[in-house]
Amino acid sequence: MSEQAAPPATLEFVSVAPQAVPGLRSGSAYRARGQQEGVHRGLPSTTLTTIFSLDGPVLGAWDESALGTPAGSRADLVLAGMHTAPILIDQPARQEGIQLQVDPLAARALFGVRAADLVGGFDGTEVLGRAGRDLWEQVGDTDGWGERTERIAGAFRAWCTDPLHGAGGVRAEVAEAWRLVLASRGRVPMDSLADHVALSPRQLRTEFTREFGLGPKSAARLARFETALATIAGAVHAGTTPHLAEVAAETGYADHAHLTREFQRFTGVAPSRWIREERRNLQAGGHGTAQD
Repeated sequence: MSEQAAPPATLEFVSVAPQAVPGLRSGSAYRARGQQEGVHRGLPSTTLTTIFSLDGPVLGAWDESALGTPAGSRADLVLAGMHTAPILIDQPARQEGIQLQVDPLAARALFGVRAADLVGGFDGTEVLGRAGRDLWEQVGDTDGWGERTERIAGAFRAWCTDPLHGAGGVRAEVAEAWRLVLASRGRVPMDSLADHVALSPRQLRTEFTREFGLGPKSAARLARFETALATIAGAVHAGTTPHLAEVAAETGYADHAHLTREFQRFTGVAPSRWIREERRNLQAGGHGTAQD
């Protein structure tokens, strides 16, 4: 009797429209079958990461040796704050779920905490409690990506009107500073940023860090890196080779070497290695969506 060939590996991403879910910057549903097992780099970004994992818990750690051990983290519902180093994620052969990248300005309204309170977090039920567990179960019991997304959107809309979640807003000057950091793609000078929001540099740094968990200078570096990363990912997705010197010039880095240093700071590897590791995901359109 001849052996049956293994079914071909599949990788699917379906984008979630930002306007579909309150507070959403980007997102996608993802499904993978028969993928090569390994370790994925969850990269820093200017968003909060929410994952509804529907085919086993997400395993994460800052050190690969801790993956799958008590020293690591595991959750069916991930809710993580911003970070400036890659978190390592176990990549099993089967994955299915929805990942949402939420703007930190929405943290208070949606989750009842500041974005800073989510730094170092992983398990969403530790923040959302029974409401988070119930929503994860409802999403898993719903068929179809559209229906699942609407289930999440409905819960997020309800949370936004919950007085317990919405208690206390982001200070107006801090919110404006955050928006300008993003709008400038991290290229606004810090003195100009402080002048624009009528705070001293020290006041801005203190209030900004209290709200987001990182200072305005770190946020600006992260926003600039994010722009460069998106440019590189877009080129690979389009089937072309990114020219890093050109990317550096377009995104505000002094030169190719400067871009490479910052890339290594945020990813732990050089751009060329990251592209090799992520090429399949990039070609499938999954960058920034499936456990990234």
